[in-house]
Amino acid sequence: MNRYALLAALTLCCVSTWAPAADGTANGVVEKPLRADTPETFAAQTEGIHREMQPGGRYEFANPSARNRVDALLDKMAGLLHDAGSVDAMNHDARIALFNSQEEINGILKHNDSNRLVCESRAPVGSHIPVTTCRTFGQIEHGRRAFAHTLDDMTNANRAQTTNGENGCITGEPRYCGAHGAGMGRSR
Repeated sequence: MNRYALLAALTLCCVSTWAPAADGTANGVVEKPLRADTPETFAAQTEGIHREMQPGGRYEFANPSARNRVDALLDKMAGLLHDAGSVDAMNHDARIALFNSQEEINGILKHNDSNRLVCESRAPVGSHIPVTTCRTFGQIEHGRRAFAHTLDDMTNANRAQTTNGENGCITGEPRYCGAHGAGMGRSR
């Protein structure tokens, strides 16, 4: 019976840890970063979103197509709010369009939030027992970019080391020499 009580307490603890906070965040992820109601508040939120999409911001890892989509939807929403003056003054179709655009933006931003937790279960080398590890989206992207940068540096250093600058020959491989045909055949 004690095992079940301990399991229930642990479950409640985990559920409360994952529950959204009063400010609309769950584990640091903003659930609804955009809530359009008046043109003034919308303009302030738009400015904040653009600021957070800059390097070092919450949404810095959004890819160019996601950024373009967010910008297009923000422009559409700004037009709808400008034409009506407020959400209360909008007709039914405009409200639906505004709501759908807002929800799409919120989905894109939530998916690209650097604080979003991503967990995976893998068996380590030499074991059949999977281990669950969790990292934030920001940690994953920083690691991916650091790896790509290191790989580029190594590739460029390798090119500089194996190519002599005169005719583009790769050291020790005469069959790969320049375009003038020197050494183009197999060496015997």
